[in-house]
Amino acid sequence: MNPTANVIEVTADNLHSEVLERSKSVPVLLDIWADWCQPCKMLMPILMKLVESYQGKFVLAKLNAEDPDPQVQQIAQSLMMQLGVRSIPALIFLHEGKPVQVLTGMQQEGDLRAILDQLTMSPAERVQAQVEALVADGQPEQALQLLQELLQEEPENMGLQVLQANLLLQLGRVADASQLLDALPDDAPGIAQPKARLALLGLAGDIADRASVDAQVAANEKDHEARYQLAIHQLLADEPELALENLLCIIRHDREFREDGARTLMLKFFEQQGNADPLVRRFRSRLFALMH
Repeated sequence: MNPTANVIEVTADNLHSEVLERSKSVPVLLDIWADWCQPCKMLMPILMKLVESYQGKFVLAKLNAEDPDPQVQQIAQSLMMQLGVRSIPALIFLHEGKPVQVLTGMQQEGDLRAILDQLTMSPAERVQAQVEALVADGQPEQALQLLQELLQEEPENMGLQVLQANLLLQLGRVADASQLLDALPDDAPGIAQPKARLALLGLAGDIADRASVDAQVAANEKDHEARYQLAIHQLLADEPELALENLLCIIRHDREFREDGARTLMLKFFEQQGNADPLVRRFRSRLFALMH
């Protein structure tokens, strides 16, 4: 996508349509700048990089505070006065027809990305962020309840159904996740990830919640079943290195556990990730050394 298609020069004629009205459908970042302003010039490459990176998820509107057109100058002065801005560069984030955040002076790219990430999230991404926050806060059941409440309002929302399947897997409810995925079409958005995880864990059956298995391993390092279930949780939580370390630990102490189940799970993970994965190469080598 051509980044300049998402960059506009603000004029007296297009302020309403291209900035205020447009922000109702896509976030707009209004940059008030001037030729003499050195920080403005330093900031511009960062803003253009963001425009290219977000590929149309937001629009950059450039407003020259010293434009040759006195009407444009008046617009800049009026906006700055209304928003209590006294210096430039001034960055005004507009969303749904109104300003939501104002920054002045030189800014770091990461800080701008954090704001844009929030503004450009799709509804499904917002739900996912809420779910992830609840899970990170140790409230996975509340996260599942949130999803189920939303699904009562949008029962045909495939994206939410897939999120629910992922969360069920994280909770160790493998059978429930399997039943849900079987009912979804193969082309449901994002379904490949939970299906791949389910295939990886097909031999595991239901497992205890993570807090329980964490406590069991902490209480007894030789509890291989708890360590095995912990490894499954770690795979589901995208913590493969920790999971593989736990599986190696089981193999080191009990090759016969679950009829060589720890090694089988490692091999399934290797197969899913592919031999090009550096983590796979490293742990395949360690597994080989341990076996021989």
